[in-house]
Amino acid sequence: MATPWDRAARGYVEEWVPRFTPYHLDLVHETKLEAGQRILVACCGPGSEVLAAARTVGETGRVRATDRSPEMINICRELAEKAEFANVQCDLADASDASGGLWDVVVCAFGLWQIEDRAGALTAWGRALASSGKVAVMTWGPPEEDDPFERAGSCLEHLEPEFARPSPRILSQRDVMAQMFEDAQLTMVRHTVVRHTLAFKRAEDFFHALRETYPWCDIWEQLGDARMSRVAARFYGLVGGPDAPLSWDPPATLAIAGLPGSEIEVASRRASVHVPISKGSSPTLK
Repeated sequence: MATPWDRAARGYVEEWVPRFTPYHLDLVHETKLEAGQRILVACCGPGSEVLAAARTVGETGRVRATDRSPEMINICRELAEKAEFANVQCDLADASDASGGLWDVVVCAFGLWQIEDRAGALTAWGRALASSGKVAVMTWGPPEEDDPFERAGSCLEHLEPEFARPSPRILSQRDVMAQMFEDAQLTMVRHTVVRHTLAFKRAEDFFHALRETYPWCDIWEQLGDARMSRVAARFYGLVGGPDAPLSWDPPATLAIAGLPGSEIEVASRRASVHVPISKGSSPTLK
């Protein structure tokens, strides 16, 4: 079950996980995990949100982490064992594998774009929820033109159009995500955008770090260093040169949904949220 992420896994942990961890912590916090809960983390990657969830639910709770990349699962398992979290189970599995429930929370950070049958996975998660369970997802977006990721993609598209690929973002607007959950027989109760600062000392450092992500690792391998250097040069021209520092606050959309008619807990609320049954209704506090 090898995946393109296997080749980038170790470099991804070094270059990107420390930068993305604040977003993972936001997801865990806003979902309001509690001691003793059972948590499924789908598309877990190297597992920074897995460790945060395990720490929150404690010894009486349980965390099952799944990913299709054997190397990512190996890293996640290594980190969980190093942290001595006996309550974490790391499995090589498809995102739609929600076995082992009922789950109090299903979490997916930046993994939706990799799931081909997104509706099927969300439906499987919903069916595996406990009566007051919830699904919490995070995805990049809404996109911004001056985002370095977007700029690098546009440079690739201009110089190597046959290698350009669609942006890995999914549509993150409130109505689109609400419909996504509705199609899976879930109702969205929280939709918010969070930001954290990503910084690189030099634009060149950022561009080379792209190689530790998918699909850039594949693109780089196919094009080779010489052709990628042309893409890099165009990118540097947009951002002020290879030595120009890069600092930006990319938006990420966080959404939480529950079973229609249930009551769930989310952060920053003074009471539980009653999940409406009818489409278009607003959540109510109790």
